[in-house]
Amino acid sequence: MIISVPLINLAAIFICVLLVGFGYIKKILDEKSAIFTFSFSLYFSLLFPLYWFASLMILYILTSFATKYKRNYKMVAHKKGRKIKNLMSNLFPSLLFSFIYLVIPHPAIYFAFLCGLSCACADTLASEIGQLSRKNPRLITTLEEVKTGTEGGVSKLGLLIGLIGGLLVSLPGAYLGFKLFLLATLVGFIGCNIDSYIGAKFELEGKCSNETTNLIATTSSAVLGLIVFVLLL
Repeated sequence: MIISVPLINLAAIFICVLLVGFGYIKKILDEKSAIFTFSFSLYFSLLFPLYWFASLMILYILTSFATKYKRNYKMVAHKKGRKIKNLMSNLFPSLLFSFIYLVIPHPAIYFAFLCGLSCACADTLASEIGQLSRKNPRLITTLEEVKTGTEGGVSKLGLLIGLIGGLLVSLPGAYLGFKLFLLATLVGFIGCNIDSYIGAKFELEGKCSNETTNLIATTSSAVLGLIVFVLLL
């Protein structure tokens, strides 16, 4: 039995190979993360519309750049590459909703998927690029000035970059409607700030790990996406 794969999907798979290989060589991803990322991309490029895949590629490119950019000047840097537990904490909610979509192909499920990705990108860019702010961040819960790298610390630069990241990842959603794209951007940005709040209230005190914080934020964004879709879309 011969399986026919459209040329555009084959091109997407080829792009995956190049990007993941580059990420591994440049130590943006470790070995296990590279395998997971390629498998994740292959799954979406073959089974879902390409606007799903487009958001994933934008997420990968933006977060890879942010991770690599001025790595030696950062207080918190992934110098040996992002590990699979970090990827899973950011991507698991979206992956879960993709499974649900295969059974229930409803736009609300796609929107939840997109909001999870938007949050993951916003949070990663805010964290990675926000560290480079010339001014110290402020704790999101008290607005007290804290050292760069403190969990729950936010800066104007980080918030702006986070918003832009969420917007760019949500952009392919405009294929289904401009309102959907804007709301996914907003929900992702809210999720980014949920991450900061959890970081300040619990992670800073050692009550949870960074991966747990990320998972709570991305899951909250995906679930919030479902609620927003029902109420506003």
